[in-house]
Amino acid sequence: MDRTPPPPGRRPPPFYRLAAALVRLFVGLVYGLRIRGREHVPATGACVIGANHVSAWDPPVVGVAAPREVHFMAKKELFASRWGARLYRGLRAFPVDRGGHDIGAVKEALRRLQRGHAIGVFFEGTRNVSGSAEAHQGAAFLAQRADAPLVPAAIWREGRRFHVAFGPPLRARGRTRDDAAALTAELEASVRALIPSST
Repeated sequence: MDRTPPPPGRRPPPFYRLAAALVRLFVGLVYGLRIRGREHVPATGACVIGANHVSAWDPPVVGVAAPREVHFMAKKELFASRWGARLYRGLRAFPVDRGGHDIGAVKEALRRLQRGHAIGVFFEGTRNVSGSAEAHQGAAFLAQRADAPLVPAAIWREGRRFHVAFGPPLRARGRTRDDAAALTAELEASVRALIPSST
């Protein structure tokens, strides 16, 4: 059974819109949220949003900061129960086994990109407050294979407040591992440049 959401071109489903509105309201009221650079995210068509990772709140915060529906990989444990699976699939997430190379999750991400969706990827792989973790090439690989723009997204906190900034899209210049490494380095540099040096 094909669980891939229908292609974009219409408003997100009611459940997704409600969840996004609640997250936006909660984060805005309890923590505060500032967003800039939303114009850099393509309004339609496939794109990969590559972000750093500082807290467990990052997926919903980056998701509501973007001007369009964003699909994220989520650890497979969240889908273990029937209700958990329904919840996260309703939020456009799909499972990934973080213990190894999950080819199935990669194929699912590419299927969604082929249908014109936006895929969110945290290129550090896990939460990294210090900014010293090694960048992984997953975001660059997906952008290469789908011939999709790679949008840098920086998330950071000043006190309690969340900040999200999107940068101009990057484009893959080849399909080799060296090309993926170069694009990953460009993505990481673009994200770091979006974060104020004072943080």
